[in-house]
Amino acid sequence: MSVSPDIGTAAGAAQRRALRRARIADALRLLPFLGLLLFVLPDLVLSGGPATTGATAPWLIYLFAAWILLVLLSAWLGHLHARAERDAVDPQGR
Repeated sequence: MSVSPDIGTAAGAAQRRALRRARIADALRLLPFLGLLLFVLPDLVLSGGPATTGATAPWLIYLFAAWILLVLLSAWLGHLHARAERDAVDPQGR
């Protein structure tokens, strides 16, 4: 029982593309939870101590950096997802 190398390669490539699409979709689904962790967890951990004066600026910088990180990560994952979906429709890229 032998399988043609072309058929095995094509099936393997299709499985890899499907798995890649699934992983990208899973990453996109987990992105809101990452945002929740980035925005809420540091405040919960660090708010137990005494209030320090002048601590607003570092928090604002952190929140802005976390927000930018989430925007860039979602744009990148969205681009990868769109490309993977396009490749699923037309694997040859035509």
